[in-house]
Amino acid sequence: MANILTTTEAATVLRCDESDADMLALLPLVDDYLFQATGHDWSLDSQVFLTAKAAARMLLVLWHENPAMITSGMTTLGFGLNAVITQLKAIAARFLEFFGRNGAGSIELPGVVVGDTVTSLVGLVGVIGDKKADFETMITVDGHIQQVSESDLSANIYRAFLTPIGSL
Repeated sequence: MANILTTTEAATVLRCDESDADMLALLPLVDDYLFQATGHDWSLDSQVFLTAKAAARMLLVLWHENPAMITSGMTTLGFGLNAVITQLKAIAARFLEFFGRNGAGSIELPGVVVGDTVTSLVGLVGVIGDKKADFETMITVDGHIQQVSESDLSANIYRAFLTPIGSL
């Protein structure tokens, strides 16, 4: 299983060998912490967000240098790490999961607004890979995404990443 940070990236930030046992043990813990803190598994993204890598580096250094921090309840996170986790929460909120439908039409997707851009759209269950061609590339109806494919996609689950209109 891949981690947010590769062993090379982790070893570089810690200035240690890629086979360092402590570092290797911490990598999945860092991933799990960021998943629990943000609600998104950053290690599963086809290209890991640089903000997730930054948070993982900060957490890895903190825990590697002071292992007691792992079980301290993390009540004393530094300002920088808190700020990056807040940014990741905002990014995670743009990942939306939904079922396809049988034939072209509207699918309810709360929170999207006209003009939001569908930056990526992949299949999670029933199909895999890029499925952007089966759906609109820009939201045309508030609270909905349009399936443009006439196929029966109702058994499939998708994840879309949307860029808000104001971010372009």
